[in-house]
Amino acid sequence: MRFKRFLTAGLAVLAALATASPAAAISGGETAAPGEFPWMVRILPAGCGGTLIHPQLVLTAQHCVDEQPGDSFTVVSGVVDLADPQRTVTGSTAVVGGAEWWNGPDWAVIKLERPLDLPTVRLAGVAGPLRTFTVAGWGRQQWGGAQERFLRKVELPYLADDQCFDDPWWADHPEYPRAMICGRSVDRKSHCGGDSGGPALHRLPDGVWEQVGIVSGGSDCDWEIGEEPRPNYTDVAYFGADIRRAAEQLLAGAR
Repeated sequence: MRFKRFLTAGLAVLAALATASPAAAISGGETAAPGEFPWMVRILPAGCGGTLIHPQLVLTAQHCVDEQPGDSFTVVSGVVDLADPQRTVTGSTAVVGGAEWWNGPDWAVIKLERPLDLPTVRLAGVAGPLRTFTVAGWGRQQWGGAQERFLRKVELPYLADDQCFDDPWWADHPEYPRAMICGRSVDRKSHCGGDSGGPALHRLPDGVWEQVGIVSGGSDCDWEIGEEPRPNYTDVAYFGADIRRAAEQLLAGAR
């Protein structure tokens, strides 16, 4: 299994997207409806996704914020079209997260300079097998392509640990099966570069979305070489207590 860091262009991405036409982003996905995922945000200059878990806090992947000052991010929110004049643009003030993503947990919480008047996503409290989950983001259609202007979504089948973590690489990294959940790419459907940090979502029987994962790795959408990726996600329930502590620390005044 190959892993690539999904760090990409900066603020110039937004300017370029302003003239783009609607196109596929998440590979094999479809356009998200306005208001369907109102807590989705875009993080620049990292070129990553994220979710509002509190009016002033964004959950994303650690590899999206590695080695960057906590006050160096810009968050675009409130829209599916990144060029929409109604979008909200907010700066960051601080970040608390896991260790470097290749050595530890791939999650981070960003504090915004002010609260946003938007809904927040519910975080899964119990880890468990799923049948399917939905991933949303503004990433690429395939590796090497441009990130997109319009929010996309794709539904993926859940892949059990004994099927996902059978690559020899995992034998030397036993912490990951306990801390990750996996999906299975079907018909070139997957998350792609630029979707990092965004959510893997499960819809509850009452229609409420809960976030079960954070886009982490396992897919670079290099379909031309016959890749069959096993996209993987940081398990939100597994790190729930750590994420809550990070949130409390930031809201208590960490900068």
